[in-house]
Amino acid sequence: MTLRALQRRLSYVAVAAQSRYRRLSPQRLAQRTLRSSVQPPPVSLPAQPGGGVDYLMQQSLIGVYLLDGSGHIVQANDKMAQMLGLNHGDALQGMALHELIAADDLAAVEHQHHQRLLKQQQQVSYSCRLQRQDGSQRWVQVQGSVCEDWRPGLEGATLLVEMLLDVNRQVQSEWQSRLADRVFESTSEGILITDQEFRILAVNPAFTRITGYRVEEAMGKRSRMLTGPAAQAEINRGMLQRLAADGHWQGEMRDRRKDGNWYPAWLAISAIRDPEHGISHYVGVFTDNTIRKEAETKLAFLADHDSLTGLQNRSSLMRSLSEQIAQARERGERLGVFFIDLDRFKTVNDTLGHHAGDQLLVAAAERLRQQLRPTDVLARFGGDEFVVVLHGSPPQEMIATLAQRLINSIAQPFVIDGHEMFISASIGSAAFPEHGDDAVSILKNADIAMYRAKDGGKNAFQLFNQEMSQHALEQMLLENSLRHAVERKEFELFYQPQFAANDGTVCGVEALVRWRHPTRGLVAPGMFITLAEQTGLIVPLGAWVLREACRQGKMWLDRGYHFGRIAVNLSPRQFSAGDLLRTIDDALAESGLPSTMLELEITEGAIMQNPQDAAVLLKRMRRLGVSISVDDFGTGYSSLASLKQYPLDTLKIDRSFIQGIPHDGHDTALTEAIIAIAHKLQLRVVAEGVELPEQQRFLQEVGCDVVQGYLHAQALPASEIESRWYLGGNQAES
Repeated sequence: MTLRALQRRLSYVAVAAQSRYRRLSPQRLAQRTLRSSVQPPPVSLPAQPGGGVDYLMQQSLIGVYLLDGSGHIVQANDKMAQMLGLNHGDALQGMALHELIAADDLAAVEHQHHQRLLKQQQQVSYSCRLQRQDGSQRWVQVQGSVCEDWRPGLEGATLLVEMLLDVNRQVQSEWQSRLADRVFESTSEGILITDQEFRILAVNPAFTRITGYRVEEAMGKRSRMLTGPAAQAEINRGMLQRLAADGHWQGEMRDRRKDGNWYPAWLAISAIRDPEHGISHYVGVFTDNTIRKEAETKLAFLADHDSLTGLQNRSSLMRSLSEQIAQARERGERLGVFFIDLDRFKTVNDTLGHHAGDQLLVAAAERLRQQLRPTDVLARFGGDEFVVVLHGSPPQEMIATLAQRLINSIAQPFVIDGHEMFISASIGSAAFPEHGDDAVSILKNADIAMYRAKDGGKNAFQLFNQEMSQHALEQMLLENSLRHAVERKEFELFYQPQFAANDGTVCGVEALVRWRHPTRGLVAPGMFITLAEQTGLIVPLGAWVLREACRQGKMWLDRGYHFGRIAVNLSPRQFSAGDLLRTIDDALAESGLPSTMLELEITEGAIMQNPQDAAVLLKRMRRLGVSISVDDFGTGYSSLASLKQYPLDTLKIDRSFIQGIPHDGHDTALTEAIIAIAHKLQLRVVAEGVELPEQQRFLQEVGCDVVQGYLHAQALPASEIESRWYLGGNQAES
């Protein structure tokens, strides 16, 4: 290209930039500028002041630069510099082309230039992004032509003049248009576009998926979603008013699918306005709310119902009971409430696992439901506790009859995972207005009555009375005191001697805990042992008893008292605690008492709660060197034959058998048989509760090894044991 040709070329570009591109729409302009093959025809330009290349470059509305053969900029106009975020074209002089091009586009640009040289072409055309000084990038359309160098001393050399048109806005517009198309096609929300009469002009694939209508079935039809059936007339009037006023509306609608089924939809509508004619189109975007509605319904149900049994939960019960109390108060009616607890449910959980326990709860809930009227309320209060609210004014005899029916239904065997199991129910009852004026007090009193039913042997029904409330208060105060008693050192040990049945010599002592309350005085064991077991306080209390008994035993041993063994009771809860072996080992180590002088008494019931685990634990206890005794034998479900699988040393006959001797032939025969079989199993036999001389004589005659009871000695503090029973080393006071 000659200098004259270059001037003509720059003249064309200046005019084109000011006229032709201004008349194109943004979409058409993007297509035109991105189409590299377009070569516009030359146009003439009137003579300009200065008339040279420099002048034309500076007057051009597009960026222009000249490249030498090494790819460096020889000259650039200010417009080119502005495209890069600079002020003057002189700042670009000497820069390499690759410094101007975005890194991602550099390889493609270099390829274009390489192809031009390879094919000896005079022109090159491409699109790329410029790398601006501030780090941003701009799209440009580049057209380049080869021309002769006119500069003095360089005549005959070639230059590449490249003209750059900023098409960033058009490219972005085109990209946004394509993005909008992709969003329209791929979004999960249904979209429909209508005219001002709500006739459908366009729908997306999600519209078809949600409604079932194909595009061709929807086109031209009036949108039922936007116009709506008569049932939605009020909603539609409000919608049209908002659209006219604000241009937007959103809310919940009901629409019908092609198959005729209704579904909930969340719809947002926007009005498209024409500057001259007002609203010209509507765009509706909607989602199928079926799943969300189902989830809301489920969550609302779970908020008021137990997820396992489907019964009302505690919060729902409290609201329901409060409402029924208010209604009963207005009508002058009574209201009955049952508080139900499943006895021995924990045993099922512990032995068969929580899955079986859950199945049992569901089955028990269904049995309870079957005994109630449809108007009665049954709720799961928590764990294995249920509450029944009896509708109407049930008479007292009806309450007692219904309670017994509920107890009988639970007493029937359950079959869970192939296992037949038996549980029972303890029920307490309270009524409005006799036993409380609000939901909290009535439930509290029904709960108190339920625990009284449990204390009475379980599988029973109790109606609340005020004495129970006083008893519950006393129990609560006692429990609070019990929690601090160990810290305050209010417990002490008494010791009851055990005597050889044949000669009356002391052969052991049993450690028995006593509570010396600061205001109540000496509290009987029957008043706090069960409470300690229920609250879990028996575990730390039992550990203290074990340590103290071992300490006292070692002290007696050091003083020369030969007392045989010192016996310590282990509670069922203590026996099932995971750290029992360490507790025993620590007590022996701290005290220095030989393990052979410690005998641990375990109730028959504690062993039979989990026979397999009990066998393992007892064997580990024996490896510590201690002796093991079964306490209260005859009160549980085990047999002498079943005891042979356990590493036992002593069998202790419960006092209930001894009390009937010698007048009760049944107790006499059983005791004699127990002693005989125990000896066959090489077990030592201890009879506790011996209070009469004739009982002593009978036990001697049938070969009982050891006797213990008030006939010989009651439980005494350690100091009295020393003064009364150990004078002379091992001689009882005559």
